[in-house]
Amino acid sequence: MQDIWQISSLSQDDLILHILPGIGGRLWDITYKQQSLLFQNNDLVGHQPDLSSLKNLPTRSPQFAFPLWGGEKTWIAPDNLWPDGGPYPVLDSGSYEIVFQDEQQITIQSQICNISQLQIERSIKLGDDARITISHKVTNHGLEDRMAGIWSVLMLDHPTQIGVVSGPQTVTPIFGKPDGHYRVADSKLICVCETLAEFKIGVDNPNGRVFLKLGEKNNPIWMAGLTKPPSPQATFAHDHSLEIFNSGDYQYCEVEWHAPAKMLKPNESTVFEQTFIPWSGEQIPDKLKLTPQEMELMSCMS
Repeated sequence: MQDIWQISSLSQDDLILHILPGIGGRLWDITYKQQSLLFQNNDLVGHQPDLSSLKNLPTRSPQFAFPLWGGEKTWIAPDNLWPDGGPYPVLDSGSYEIVFQDEQQITIQSQICNISQLQIERSIKLGDDARITISHKVTNHGLEDRMAGIWSVLMLDHPTQIGVVSGPQTVTPIFGKPDGHYRVADSKLICVCETLAEFKIGVDNPNGRVFLKLGEKNNPIWMAGLTKPPSPQATFAHDHSLEIFNSGDYQYCEVEWHAPAKMLKPNESTVFEQTFIPWSGEQIPDKLKLTPQEMELMSCMS
């Protein structure tokens, strides 16, 4: 019998990626300089999910009709098409097959979802320069056109600061009470997630660049999340290219990237790629080529 909790790892110097194919094909953790960066829900570790009754799993967040496993995963937007208020069980909690693996990359593939007829393929690659690349591919195996927006969700331990520079910045409250947890000034957004308070906001991110400050103030890890800037004509299933969620029940927050929504014809695929670059200390990697506004943003996060 397959051990669905078996971890596969990619490592390079101070960076280790822990991949959990058996539970929704997740990137389960990123360890950098011996510091864990991603949230794992210890209430669920070791449970064998029954895809037909996921609501029976233990949770401190019964308001959400799905298990909060942790890590980083691929969801399908819009969420108003989800069955019974939760992400497609086969894609979010089912086991993925390893279709390729070497010392630097792993590619994992879901089963075809019996509800949406969609299939997810995730490739996670670790570069020689501590560069993490995640490629999300969604294919429509159904007989009819299907709306799909790739939705990448990164679950991060508290405390986390999230910074974005994106021109005239507007924030859209989606639910909860976000006031007091973010500030906007001179086209720069900083959201601070360090306490239990449930809220979600939507943010425009036309530059495709997000900066994260993770961990305690005296020993933080920084990480940049980079995507290709969307075209001005792009539309998103949730109206924004970026969403930020903070939990009121567990010590974590989420940074959620949205690729432009696309109507997939039968056998058609869509792909979304992200790059993450972690570092520590005051020396910012030259490869980021920060703008003056981004330098100012990071100074305000310090």
